[in-house]
Amino acid sequence: MAKTSRATIRTAVHRRIRRKVRGTTEHPRLAVYRSLNHIYAQVIDDERGLTLVSASTRKRICGLDRP
Repeated sequence: MAKTSRATIRTAVHRRIRRKVRGTTEHPRLAVYRSLNHIYAQVIDDERGLTLVSASTRKRICGLDRP
């Protein structure tokens, strides 16, 4: 059996998931990425190919001082 690279496997899994999960205008998709230090979130409309809202713990919110 030939070895498949990690990148190839990851791409195949990504395609399989995105076939099932699609954001619409009425029901947008929520994408969340969690790094070691911060959390990033996006609300995405896949029909229009548009990010509606994005937020992260790196941005200042309402003038609050966050590192």
